Amino acid sequence: MFKKIINIALLACTPWLVACNKEKETEIPANVLSSEKFTKVLVDFAMAEAAANMNIKNVPVTKIDSTYAFNPLKENNITKSQYDTTLAFYSAHTDLYKKIYEDVLTELSKMQTRRDSLKAHPASK
Repeated sequence: MFKKIINIALLACTPWLVACNKEKETEIPANVLSSEKFTKVLVDFAMAEAAANMNIKNVPVTKIDSTYAFNPLKENNITKSQYDTTLAFYSAHTDLYKKIYEDVLTELSKMQTRRDSLKAHPASK
């Protein structure tokens, strides 16, 4: 009888123990970009892609690649290998990746708000 009570108690506590274990902070390997750095790179990729897609400089389609040659990896001193390793790591840790994307969206939203504010209140000259 006592064994049954202990087994039932352990079964009842298992979901709680698993949840506590998941809450432990995942250690980021040395060869993986921090969430802050990865967020910045993803924001830079979004901005580069948006600028090229919007063709804000009105260049002919044949010159878009050379006109919008901003490389977020190069600008952030990151190798393609570091980026790929980081992408693989965060893809395997979806809870961390989701937080990074939330941070990317927050940062892009802040940029949009600043841009809108400048449009609404241009500096007097």
